[in-house]
Amino acid sequence: MKDAAVLVVAVAVGFFLLSYDQRTDDTGVEVALLVALSLALAVAAPRRALAVGLAVGLPIAAWSVINGNGAAIAALAFALFGAGLGWLMRRGSLAAG
Repeated sequence: MKDAAVLVVAVAVGFFLLSYDQRTDDTGVEVALLVALSLALAVAAPRRALAVGLAVGLPIAAWSVINGNGAAIAALAFALFGAGLGWLMRRGSLAAG
């Protein structure tokens, strides 16, 4: 149940960040939000880290590709990086404990 809730939140975060992306040109803040939020969600549900990264990053990447801006696919890479980092952090804390 917890994993499902995390995935629902990840999808909501992805669409929130899509809305944020359309209203601002502050790429640095957006990248930080992508990495930090996907990291936090992946720490909460490490078994679903890949799905979290996709749920957070795909809305921005898909919207950008549909509208002819392929460079925004980097948003997906940053979200997957954050989710992978969260997975590694959680895995390391479980191994140490």
